[in-house]
Amino acid sequence: MDNNNQNTSGFVNWVVRAGKLTLLMGLVANFVPCLYLWLAYGVVPSIGEIFAVWGLALAAYGISWLVQPTTYFPVLGMSCSYICWYAGSVADVRLPAAMMAQRASEAEPGTPEGDVMATIGTATSVFLSVAILTLFTFIGSKAIPLLPKFIKDSFTVILPAVFAAVYVQFAQKHLKAGAGTIALGLFFYFIGRKSGVPSGLLTVLVVLTGMLVARVVFAWEKKST
Repeated sequence: MDNNNQNTSGFVNWVVRAGKLTLLMGLVANFVPCLYLWLAYGVVPSIGEIFAVWGLALAAYGISWLVQPTTYFPVLGMSCSYICWYAGSVADVRLPAAMMAQRASEAEPGTPEGDVMATIGTATSVFLSVAILTLFTFIGSKAIPLLPKFIKDSFTVILPAVFAAVYVQFAQKHLKAGAGTIALGLFFYFIGRKSGVPSGLLTVLVVLTGMLVARVVFAWEKKST
């Protein structure tokens, strides 16, 4: 048992070092196009413009920077989380890929086996994403305008459909927690819209409500047994 713990600890430490290094490399690489435009063409935004764009990104995605890593980690695990936040498209591509890999292998999330399968599924999705994006870079701009209008209109509901599928995947494992979460989530959503609560705050409220419902159901069932 001690050897297993030492091996696990060594693997985790290696994952953390590799993850930090790759994320740092990705962070630096993000600025390469900006440096090219600056050095080659002399195009550089002012400090005010940079903070204005950053402020828009913060307002639109700031909540997800805190909520997503926390809520997705139990499914993704450590190594998979590093891949996800490096590759992007976590909610609509990486998380479903990790869940399907765990489901196909019957590995439970939060276990070493589940972490391995999540990593394999997510890594595979990255290779597929790169291949598909490369393909559509060349032919997508020509093919998409030829699609029927109802197909092009359906692109706007892809993300809600993915979230719905993820919710059902989790809810079917525990119907009481799933039903309570969706009921209170809808309640806060409609009340919040009428009250003018910002969407970002609503997102945090719904996530916290789901966590609270799961905790209450767990405590109630444990007390009943």
